[in-house]
Amino acid sequence: MNRVLLFLKGICMGIADVIPGVSGGTLALILGVYKELVDSIKGLNLRFVPALARWLKTRSPEHRAELAERLRELNLPFLMTLGAGIACALAVGSVIIPYVMENFPVPTRAFFFGLIVASVWVPFRMIEFAGSRSVATVVVGVVVGIGAGFVLTNPGATYESTREWFEVSSEGQTLKDLTRLGPSALASADVFWDDHNAPMRDAVRQADPAKFDELSALHAAETNLVADKAAMKARSAPYDEVEVPAGTPLKVPRPEMWFVFISGMIAICAMILPGISGSYILLILGNYFFILNALKGFLTTLAHGAVPLNQGAYVVVFCAGCAIGLLGFSRVLSYLLRERPVPTLGVLVGLMVGCLRGIWPFRATVDGIVTNVWPGSADGVVGAGGMFLVGLAIVVAFGWFGRNRSAEEQA
Repeated sequence: MNRVLLFLKGICMGIADVIPGVSGGTLALILGVYKELVDSIKGLNLRFVPALARWLKTRSPEHRAELAERLRELNLPFLMTLGAGIACALAVGSVIIPYVMENFPVPTRAFFFGLIVASVWVPFRMIEFAGSRSVATVVVGVVVGIGAGFVLTNPGATYESTREWFEVSSEGQTLKDLTRLGPSALASADVFWDDHNAPMRDAVRQADPAKFDELSALHAAETNLVADKAAMKARSAPYDEVEVPAGTPLKVPRPEMWFVFISGMIAICAMILPGISGSYILLILGNYFFILNALKGFLTTLAHGAVPLNQGAYVVVFCAGCAIGLLGFSRVLSYLLRERPVPTLGVLVGLMVGCLRGIWPFRATVDGIVTNVWPGSADGVVGAGGMFLVGLAIVVAFGWFGRNRSAEEQA
């Protein structure tokens, strides 16, 4: 496969991973790299290490050929090129996409809704029907997938894990810096108003009465506590820059270490499944802000020349969970696609359909819960409809390009 084209496909997957409710696995299916990606991840192993050691010791042509063969088995050129595209998109998209989602949430979600609707056909046409039994198997798989996707992508769902409260002392930092130092499992607004932090609020009131009155007015005007990621970030923005007086204790919640590990395993599995967003799963598990704070705190501490032992421990445990989950789940998924393709593809089709709930363009907060709703005005329908059609058109274009390219290669 052309490396430039593969790199561009990685960029598309990376952009999808930044969008709340959209999975890079969906784009991998659309772009025709899904099976090779799963098989390549499954094939990662350390069998090249002994061959590398033998070649470094002898530098013989035989051992060099053995090392080259072991590296070829890993399909590294494919993984490195695709991974580079994903990494570039994540770096750029993490700056651009949140702005777009915050300022144009309905048309952005509508675009990806159209993208996923059109791409349902991709795994469906991969199914090889062989009689009524296979049809029944596909139907059961689709129903199971729809049910799982519908439940997992409930926009108002959250799961509260067991948390322990730890105390950190301010050296004059902002509340945002302290939640990263913790790191905190809650956004800064929730940390500020939690009962554990009444002494901190008293200190802020005495140091900056005007700021405290402003935050109190915002808090009094809140009628709903939302679970939507973008809304939670927007709600916490006024609290992030609150300066906590030096010497003031602040208590922040942290999840158990084992739960951080499990969250990494589950989130990374969601990222390679079409339709399910890993960050969305982290939000449901109540660990999104904790991982975000831990990672940003880790990088900030490093930038100041200190050793981030506190945040680093959680980052390492989370990454270890991701690595084990990715390597383990990719083997299971590769086996199912190879040995049980009909029911597996049926479940993938159902997942993509069921997970449309998580990217529905129109949302509202009802009784404190984020809920999908019907559009309230014709203008919203027209704008969202236009972006929906753009998403459909892009998938059709990708499909046309892929079929023509495949025909050229066969010729």
